Amino acid sequence: MMNLRRLKYFAVLAKELHFGRAAESLGITQSALSQQVKALEKDVGVDLITGRGAKGAELTEAGRELVEGADRILSLCDDLTARLQEVATGRAGSIGLAYSLSGASLGQQDIVEEFRKRFPAVRVETDSGCSARNIDMLRDGQVDVAFIRQEARCPEVDSFVLAEEELVAVFPSGHRLASSLRITREQLREEPLVMWPRKLAPELYDRIVGQVWGEVSPHIVQEEPDYESVCAFVERGTAVAVMDRRVAERFVRHGMAVRRFTAPVPVTKIAVAWRRATRSLVVDHFLSVARSNRHQLVGSHRTPRGVQYTDLAGVEISSTA
Repeated sequence: MMNLRRLKYFAVLAKELHFGRAAESLGITQSALSQQVKALEKDVGVDLITGRGAKGAELTEAGRELVEGADRILSLCDDLTARLQEVATGRAGSIGLAYSLSGASLGQQDIVEEFRKRFPAVRVETDSGCSARNIDMLRDGQVDVAFIRQEARCPEVDSFVLAEEELVAVFPSGHRLASSLRITREQLREEPLVMWPRKLAPELYDRIVGQVWGEVSPHIVQEEPDYESVCAFVERGTAVAVMDRRVAERFVRHGMAVRRFTAPVPVTKIAVAWRRATRSLVVDHFLSVARSNRHQLVGSHRTPRGVQYTDLAGVEISSTA
């Protein structure tokens, strides 16, 4: 087995071809260098150097062959050492991350991209799911961090809120409430509603229902698995929906109406969560990036093409561009 230190000494000597200059470069005595080279020759069982006098040193054929391999080995060791140091400081390695399905419109990818820019040596492995599934993946160790739509409420998982998002009501074309500039909660109490199943994100579901319907149970006529399907059902003209404003901007169809609520405006949240017991330096770096880039989740609102909207002052906008 070759000793890496002896191999490094030999590589320097092979470059200088002079024991004095090589020893000076290495910061050791000539006798120490000579002893290390002899020990290396004993390790490999062949002569590597000829001419050990004042005139310099010459490589044997085996020595010339070893030089090429030594450079590759030493370079690999340097790279590996640097990699280990990056891993030890959380600047390399990997992180498993789960996106929130409904958070795709709320800027979560912007935070992940910023993390990739700042920590390019970290491999980001992504998944996606509803909040309940993301929490389960965290608890089972399938991912390290996850975006969820409410603070985590289980002892194994910690979280912090990144941003709040305004809720809006979505109406089919020609609905009697579509002409209103603002919607009150009471106006929706008896309206047929399309919603996604509560089991997908219980906390988010309860927050929406609690803020808009209070103690009254909503009149749910249909459940759909995602917001795209919810908006498609609304478009048929038989039900209304309530969802995040930027989610509505992404999925509403031509001719549908999006209306804001009167004050106090109901809101939802987007948060980032992680396993409490196995938090790593890579996770710490990700959470730091998420905290410092919360503004990414409060982007400007766009009026979708052909959708009836109201702006912040309550003035109706009919977008065609």
